[in-house]
Amino acid sequence: MNRLIALTCLLALAACGGKADSPAPAEQRAATPVHPQPAPGADLDAPIPLPDRSAVRRTARAPTRVLDLGSDRSFVQVAVPKPPRGGSVGFDFGDERKGWVTRLPEGGQLPSVAYGDGRVYISGGFNAVSFYGLNAVTGTVEWATTNLEDNGPTAAIYEDDRVIFNTESCTLFALDAATGKRLWFKWLGDPTLAQTAVADGLIYAAHPATDGGHRLTAYKVRNGNVKWSRKISGDLLATPVIHDDAVYASTLEGYTYKFDRKQGARKWRKKLRATTAPWPSGDELFLSRRNGKREQQVVVSAADGSVLREHHDTTGKHLADVPTNLNNWPQVWQFEGSRPVVSGGVRYVAMAGEVRATDAVSGETLWVRNYAGHEAERSVGSVALAGPQVVISTRQGQVMGLDIDTGYTLWAYDIGHDVYAEPVVANGWIYATTTQGYVVALNVADETLDGWHMFGGNPKHDGPVVREPNKTAAL
Repeated sequence: MNRLIALTCLLALAACGGKADSPAPAEQRAATPVHPQPAPGADLDAPIPLPDRSAVRRTARAPTRVLDLGSDRSFVQVAVPKPPRGGSVGFDFGDERKGWVTRLPEGGQLPSVAYGDGRVYISGGFNAVSFYGLNAVTGTVEWATTNLEDNGPTAAIYEDDRVIFNTESCTLFALDAATGKRLWFKWLGDPTLAQTAVADGLIYAAHPATDGGHRLTAYKVRNGNVKWSRKISGDLLATPVIHDDAVYASTLEGYTYKFDRKQGARKWRKKLRATTAPWPSGDELFLSRRNGKREQQVVVSAADGSVLREHHDTTGKHLADVPTNLNNWPQVWQFEGSRPVVSGGVRYVAMAGEVRATDAVSGETLWVRNYAGHEAERSVGSVALAGPQVVISTRQGQVMGLDIDTGYTLWAYDIGHDVYAEPVVANGWIYATTTQGYVVALNVADETLDGWHMFGGNPKHDGPVVREPNKTAAL
């Protein structure tokens, strides 16, 4: 905190100037940054406040310097214990910080957790018929729902004391979040590989149709009854996405859809060649898509699906893992892709081994970080945004927080376990899942580092949740 106070005082002194009767020239005042930036690797005791980007007019700048991840702050090695299957162990790491690890019995690759009401909720994996509720501070298994009617629970949604997920082999489940008790379950069709989305009492899920093909269906949260159902071209990339009065979805075949989310009327369908679920922002959609042999960022009109702007692209060697059909069920089940996140007029995205922040309108690069030696691989997972930080993980097991304005590393840890799924951020804790059945939790900051409580942030997958009080702080 002393460093933060000192930094604030220096900035205030610089703003006042050395002489009251010698104001800076107008051109010098105009060039002064609106928001002071931390130095590379600045060790701050609290998150940097999120700036109001709407007040900043961008001007031409020198070419952006590309930095390697970890070049400004070395990764701190975390000695994660190895508990017995089904066990949880707490540990200390870094500068007297707390963490825990839980090892699920099944030992397979895990999707993202969902956080809610002091617990994290996690699938047992693609081959599992079990689902777990863990204490968010200790990792202790508070309940386990076993012998599900079929296998492969997806990443879950937490909403209004319910945990909601699909299973690979056909079924939509709603569990009581406090106990894991089945509230209801409904057979949808085989396979059912994408996550669900939830808003205003409706669950949106994709599934095979009984008469052939695929459908996107809205179910009532309270009992699973159908509200509406519409044809789509195939299974989804990751999940449907809800924003304002619409639900959006991108299919394995490259089509992107917009439906009215209350009545199900189809607004449009476009062959956009998407490689991930769309990100809605205002009256636009942001997408990663195939561009020949490369992957490209584009901006699409939410009104009619037309492409408005084409922005940066990158080598497409990593696109080999983008599913295009149902020939490989585990591949579809685990896939997240290069999904962008847009906030404050800036797009943040990880493509291959690169993390980049760009102006959402112009596409101008604000900062870019590379994962040295892994630039052409899908080595960095999809980004999570928590207030002033972009939280990412690498497939080699590094987890880090980057300053949203500069990309500089605020903290960086190496947990020594492969991480494929998007990390979850809640009340200062980072929850990462591994390919070997471990859930690793690190308390990296104060509880204001928060908001990304499940894949895509909230139950609609369109951004951070509204921060809730830390109900487990006293535990």
